[in-house]
Amino acid sequence: MESTGVREKTIETILGPVRFARSRYVCPSCGVVEYPGDGLLGVAGTGFSPGLRRLLTRAGSRESFREAAEDLQVYGAIHVDPKDVERVAEAVGRQIDDWMVEQASAALLKADVESPGEERIPIVYAELDGTGAPMRKGELEGVRGKGEDGEAKTGEVKLGCVFTQTTRDEEGRPVRDPDSTSYVGAIEPSVDFGPRLHAEAVRRGLARAERVVVLSDGAAYNKSIADEYFPQATHIVDLYHARERLSELIKNWTPHAVAGPFHQQCLELLDEGRIEELTQRLERELPRKGKRRGAGLKKIKYFVKRADQMRYGEFRRQGFFVGSGVIEAGCKTLIGKRFKNSGMFWSRKGANAIIAARCCLYSARFEDFWADIAS
Repeated sequence: MESTGVREKTIETILGPVRFARSRYVCPSCGVVEYPGDGLLGVAGTGFSPGLRRLLTRAGSRESFREAAEDLQVYGAIHVDPKDVERVAEAVGRQIDDWMVEQASAALLKADVESPGEERIPIVYAELDGTGAPMRKGELEGVRGKGEDGEAKTGEVKLGCVFTQTTRDEEGRPVRDPDSTSYVGAIEPSVDFGPRLHAEAVRRGLARAERVVVLSDGAAYNKSIADEYFPQATHIVDLYHARERLSELIKNWTPHAVAGPFHQQCLELLDEGRIEELTQRLERELPRKGKRRGAGLKKIKYFVKRADQMRYGEFRRQGFFVGSGVIEAGCKTLIGKRFKNSGMFWSRKGANAIIAARCCLYSARFEDFWADIAS
């Protein structure tokens, strides 16, 4: 490439606008223009310094873009438009997603190399669940909704987390290791999300785990992910979801009331993992014949097919968590608080960028990202 002299550029920084000069190079064959100085300063293709982009991304991923712009002005006298916050946060969010994928891919390659000196991990958990995010109408074409009209109003965000357990408390209940939880998430098919969650588990030490536990809501696609990517794991259906299913079944398909004696007896059987006894009792309470009996039997099949994933008494004796409270909290905090506020409608591209940024932030990896791209 040939130098064509020096050009000036103004970039916005934490301390205000800064104007600087750098050399301009042009390829005489194809006409491509390059500014090597921009690359050295980390401002190629942007008018914002790395330090300011870090603040815009952090603020824009934690709250609405308008609120982020207002807070930056109040806290640091940084004057930016909400649209600037949106553009920068989404652009950096896509960079973060790429970085997290690269980190996970590197871990997958490293997992094939034996490291005999590495410390073993008693239990590694992988939890996964889904929650809806309101989407722009054009993003939902061809998507089937859950309502009677069949019109979808949200896109499903698949969220997963990985954490470890080393100890139990004085009463024998499992204790999650402090600061051990990391998250991955995206609006994507389960065939793409499965490898994403598995790669994160590998990065977190899956190969060094003495025991592996997968906790999910029992959905068919979650079971497929567990079977394909965590074949060595103990797969547990979240007890809370199982109780919800049981209450719905009793309320709609038996003559008994929820919270009545029969319901309490069934809950005890479920909590102990005595699924065969539970399903037999439920079946006896269904109508003797007719469509309602057929429909009730289909509901009971949910428990029959997942009996081995509902041995809660045995799981407790082994010191496992039986509830997916960590991922449930993640769905509410990581996704719900940012994506479900009044008037918010997302594009898939924009939502996935902010999901990546929030997963990185809540996994305590945000500063690692900035340190890595600066090195």
